[in-house]
Amino acid sequence: MTRYDKFNFVFFLNPSNDYYRFTFYDALALSNVRFIDLELVDADDGTALAFNPYHPVNNPAAFIQGFDVNLPRAFAQDFPTDDPIVFFFWVSEYQIFCEYDFFNFLRSEYPDCKLVCRLTNPIQYYKQDGMFIDKAGTDEILSTFDCVLTYNQVDAMDYGLTYFDMPYSVLPFAQPEQDVDIFFVGRPKDRLEKILRAYETFKARGFVCEFFINNLPAPPSIKADDLHFNEPLPYAEVLGHVLRSRAVLDIATAGIYGLTPRYLESLAYDKIFITDNAFYRQERFNSPKLFLIDRSLELDRKKFMAASKLTNNYRNEYSPLRLITFLESVLNK
Repeated sequence: MTRYDKFNFVFFLNPSNDYYRFTFYDALALSNVRFIDLELVDADDGTALAFNPYHPVNNPAAFIQGFDVNLPRAFAQDFPTDDPIVFFFWVSEYQIFCEYDFFNFLRSEYPDCKLVCRLTNPIQYYKQDGMFIDKAGTDEILSTFDCVLTYNQVDAMDYGLTYFDMPYSVLPFAQPEQDVDIFFVGRPKDRLEKILRAYETFKARGFVCEFFINNLPAPPSIKADDLHFNEPLPYAEVLGHVLRSRAVLDIATAGIYGLTPRYLESLAYDKIFITDNAFYRQERFNSPKLFLIDRSLELDRKKFMAASKLTNNYRNEYSPLRLITFLESVLNK
């Protein structure tokens, strides 16, 4: 196998989800990294893939100059070196790219390229979309890519995926006044009853809460100013709520055993992290700002307020720069 000292990277982003723009902030200034917004647009014969350059504020040069199927080398024209390209995808777009035979197209146009895919949910979540249903389907996905990443240790072991923690960048936000104790945002999945019980319990114990529960087909009849149903937040607004809160709450969904966005937010912005996820019982997560809860949802308010004044001393341990270094190592094996 040919070994390469360095790779160029093209990350495909979903323009409807700004989470990745924030989490990959550290990598935007790298000369060997480019980002592309992926969209499905109307065409004469149905729909077509559209690739739009993404212009990061801290590095206006870090984008592809557009892409045209008649100019297939366009992805390589904007890099300062001719190192092989790593094309980085999210599994949520897998079926779209398959429909357009895009992976084979890249292999044909860039024979030395590498294809990487990342899962951002447990595998059982993707089964509802027809992926990972059986061994044949799983093998097809694994054979399509040179590396399939997951943050979920259980899935990595059960399905032969590559485990790597979620990347996260710290942005230079000023800390506003903290007027909320506990913030929650997320889809209900299999945990709506637990989320609502946590809300009611914490409120009854005097904690100021702000809960956003989205993608509910039929919102509960509970009415409260600090309980929001089906009010989706752009990630910039999620961060705004994180910053003005003392703690973020993470209620585990079935099958998750790995780092979650709420933990990374709490770590990066010096927030208390409250969770019932057994994954965080590991010694490496031991911290006075970690509150592990059980069914009793017991929280010591005195310890809570004392912990809110402490710092996590976060040193960018989960920066996307680590992900790039990790991929360069894995793809050279």
